[in-house]
Amino acid sequence: MAGHAGLHLWGIDHRLAPTEVRERAHIDPARVGGLLGALAREPGFVSAVPVSTCNRTEIYVETLPEFAPHECLTRSLAAAGLDPALFTGEYGVRLTDGEAVRRLYRVSAGLESMMLGEPQISGQLKDAYRLAKEHHELGPVLMRAFQGAFRAGKRVRTETKIGEGAVSVAFAAVELARKFFADLPRHRALLVGAGETGALAARHFLQQGIGGLIVVNRSPERALALADDLNGGKGELVRARPWEDLPAALADVDVVLSTTGSLEPVILPEMVRTAMRRRRGRPLYVLDIAVPRDVHPDVARVDETYVFGLDDLDEIVQANLAARRKQLPAAERIIDEELAEFRAWVGEMDLRPSVAEFRAYLEDLKEKQVGYVRRKQSDEVAAAVDASLQQFIKKVLGRSMESLKSAESEQERLQHLATLHRLFAPPAPSAPRDPQEPHDRP
Repeated sequence: MAGHAGLHLWGIDHRLAPTEVRERAHIDPARVGGLLGALAREPGFVSAVPVSTCNRTEIYVETLPEFAPHECLTRSLAAAGLDPALFTGEYGVRLTDGEAVRRLYRVSAGLESMMLGEPQISGQLKDAYRLAKEHHELGPVLMRAFQGAFRAGKRVRTETKIGEGAVSVAFAAVELARKFFADLPRHRALLVGAGETGALAARHFLQQGIGGLIVVNRSPERALALADDLNGGKGELVRARPWEDLPAALADVDVVLSTTGSLEPVILPEMVRTAMRRRRGRPLYVLDIAVPRDVHPDVARVDETYVFGLDDLDEIVQANLAARRKQLPAAERIIDEELAEFRAWVGEMDLRPSVAEFRAYLEDLKEKQVGYVRRKQSDEVAAAVDASLQQFIKKVLGRSMESLKSAESEQERLQHLATLHRLFAPPAPSAPRDPQEPHDRP
């Protein structure tokens, strides 16, 4: 990491911290401004990006050498109404410089997610980045790190298959339904239950283009609320029906997803037989992801009715997770490539001040020489000398940068930099001579 700046990460995530700890560590968007304002009062603070999702809260901070991470972050978190002990205790993750950047790149690529390869984290990172930029200007190292992380995440998703295949039960149910029907928009689905899992599955169905969706729930208010939310004010693709309409609704759809978790089965054999008579031979696919089961075991005996339970869906999920894990080596190679580019950029950032001094020294010599030629020769000759010396400076600077970059160790590179600085840095102004001091005698 650059000698003039550093990166620090303080975080909490699903790998170490239970849900209740992650909830307490969550940084609401309304508190981001307060945290950044508190950090801005600390000596050596440059900028920060707080990232907070349901599975993680991480604060990425760019600093100068005088920044004292433990004291400054502890004070700032407390000032923003957060408990610093969550981040410094047994559940906290604290990384610096290269390890902090590697963590950021892996998070962006979905490699640190609870569901390996999930794509939502990329959008959440971008939202956090934009929010931080609304409150303050980001430092160059932190900005470059996040831009590199976005690029790394995109490459992992496009150059590997780590995001393919359902790895949640809700999405697996929809993926299974897609195998039943060649043309999903020509079919309709029934959601029995309006809980979180059902709502997630309903959204997946809509994303995959289902032709219509019916929601049935014991609480009609919840069914209506979910239908309104899923429609988003655009038409009535999703409709709520009373609980009493469940037997009739079975005849009007091609796939059923049941998620109520009732203590007793809610979809019974006779109910399905009646629906099948009205269906005139059209098959019905029933996906039961409730615990306990919503579908009576004898429903599977009804002709043209196909029942799939949690075990079937979990088998799909595990197979897809195994396939994603096989993509990890390729994803890690991409992360390593992007990190190498970031390190090279940081290394060049270290070189710029000394190289700039070297350039200024050479440019000053050039101007003096061209001025001398101009006094003795024509403007055309002076212009030719100027162009020739400019090419000379370009070659000298290029060779110098190559030498610095090819140093075999950090210590060797720093020695080269120190030599360049000693040779070409502008001399310090000499102290004025005391007028009372006698002149040196010959």
